[in-house]
Formats: sequence, structure tokens, C-alpha cells
Amino acid sequence: MQFSRIKKQIISFVAPSLRPRLDLYATVDRHFHDGEARVWMTLDGKTFFKAEDLRFTFEADRRYALAKNRLPEKPERITLEVFQSDWYKTSRALYEQIERELEQEGWHANYDVQQDLLLYPKLSIEEALRHPHAFIRGFALLDRRVGKRRLERVMCDTPFELTCLKIRLESESD
Repeated sequence: MQFSRIKKQIISFVAPSLRPRLDLYATVDRHFHDGEARVWMTLDGKTFFKAEDLRFTFEADRRYALAKNRLPEKPERITLEVFQSDWYKTSRALYEQIERELEQEGWHANYDVQQDLLLYPKLSIEEALRHPHAFIRGFALLDRRVGKRRLERVMCDTPFELTCLKIRLESESD
């Protein structure tokens, strides 16, 4: 699906008080060999959210390199059995944990955000507010289906959610 169609659909969920002020962008930098991709959102022309595959991956790899000494010993021969080894299972779990921690700290991978943008229109607002991905939970706070009283009771887990909550509460008070 073209990004312009996704954008139009996603922006239609934004609260009316924010709709003229909020915008969503995506780009692929063709100068990178694998097409570095980014998604970002602006409010009044100022970026308040960005998701970049390259930055996310570099940071995840950096943290993995620091933590990999806790892993069991890597098999010497790389064969199909390596995928059944304790090293592989522990290594994969460590990398997934690092990715979850990065998301909690406000880092986002473009690929995940693009998938979330495709999924969001199919979710009820209750599902969106409880979703495991911080991007969906945060964007749900900008959604017109969330009322003022509900916004006042929301608990935020990540920097993106907190930013979205502040933006929405400020727009509703104007």
C-alpha cells in the first residue's frame, strides 16, 4: 500500500484539535545500499517522533556486543543444529530483550512502526491502548476515540506515550 494512503487513513484517527497541526512522513534514502528508511511525526512543523532502522540497529548491536559475554559458549561449527543450541536460544532472547528495552527508552525501528501503521486502523481503541508496541499505545492517545476523562487516567510507560499524552492534553485545553 502506498504511504500516502496509509498516512491519510492514520491522520483520520487523530483528534480534530490536533489534525491541522500534526503530520506524518516517511522516506527511504536510496544512497544506502539497503535503502535506509525513516518515519517521523511533526507537530507544528517540529519533529516529536522518529523511527530509523539504521540508528535502532546500531544501538541494538552495540548493546548486544556489550552483553554477549553472558551467553553460553558458541558452537564451533555452524550447522543446522546451531539453531537448536542453548547459545542460539539465549542469544535470540537477549537480542529481543535489548529491542524491548530500546523501545521502552524511546528508540523505534522504522520497520516495526510501518507494520504498526498498517495494523492500527484494524484495532479497537481498547486494543490499541493495551497493545504491546509503544508506538501503537502512544498514537492511541492522539486518537479522537479517546475522551478527555480517559486521557486524565492514562498511565504512560514510554517517552513516546508521555509525549503524546502531553500533546493531546494541551490541545484539548486550548
